[in-house]
Amino acid sequence: MEKNVQFSVSWREAVRILKRLKTSKLRYVVRQHAGKAGVAFVFPRVSVSQYVYLYIIFGPRAADVMDKDTK
Repeated sequence: MEKNVQFSVSWREAVRILKRLKTSKLRYVVRQHAGKAGVAFVFPRVSVSQYVYLYIIFGPRAADVMDKDTK
């Protein structure tokens, strides 16, 4: 089952994470929410194994599951 997830991080952490994501083939979008100091990395249709990889990169932050997609 695939889901859309997002991880919110500070700008400082975003730079470090972008370097690690360059080598991956994961699709993502970086968004800044109005009035917030950080950014959100949004990953569409992430499988379980991809989620585990992202969890390792982003650390122990809770990811927000945005919606379910069973395709």
